[in-house]
Amino acid sequence: MDVDVAPCAFCELPHPSDSLRRDYELDFCERCADGHAEVALRERGHTIVTREWQTRDRVGSEFYTFYHFSVTARPRVSLAFRASFARESTLDRQIKVFRKDLKVGDPMFDDFIYISTRDRAQVTALLDSTGAQTTLMDLVSRFNSVFFDGGAFEVRERGTEPISPDAPAMLSVAAMLVHLERTAAAPPAAATPEDLDEP
Repeated sequence: MDVDVAPCAFCELPHPSDSLRRDYELDFCERCADGHAEVALRERGHTIVTREWQTRDRVGSEFYTFYHFSVTARPRVSLAFRASFARESTLDRQIKVFRKDLKVGDPMFDDFIYISTRDRAQVTALLDSTGAQTTLMDLVSRFNSVFFDGGAFEVRERGTEPISPDAPAMLSVAAMLVHLERTAAAPPAAATPEDLDEP
């Protein structure tokens, strides 16, 4: 009896299809799900750098210690666009009424995430993947900011207690790298009228 085999999205090793987990619209093995995805992607040429630091900030007349961490990830392929993704605020919703802001057509995504970019064609190509949309929603729900620039993306978090990225957060970062790699490998989409109008 033949066993259906498929590669893990992170380590790319073949596994029986029914043993793979599925999330972020990616299929991956248990080993990568349990923390090996970051190692596997580094071995394939991707870069992932985590950083933690503290600041003493004044709030009113008091000084407080704030704890920060960031994860900067660069896919092994180059995708040069600049964009930020954040949880949509009431003000963002009002701005969208008057501007032609980028939307994907999924109300859940469009109502949750505010996109700021001038690189509409590249960001639209990324968001053509519902897996990339799902991954971005997860990143935005976990981190204060998600920013793409110079071929890399960075997520940041800040709090009043020591913090560091947990395994599910790092899996989400790894998933975004795979989606960026797949976007770079896809044929370019034709420009839309909105792209041509962009200043």
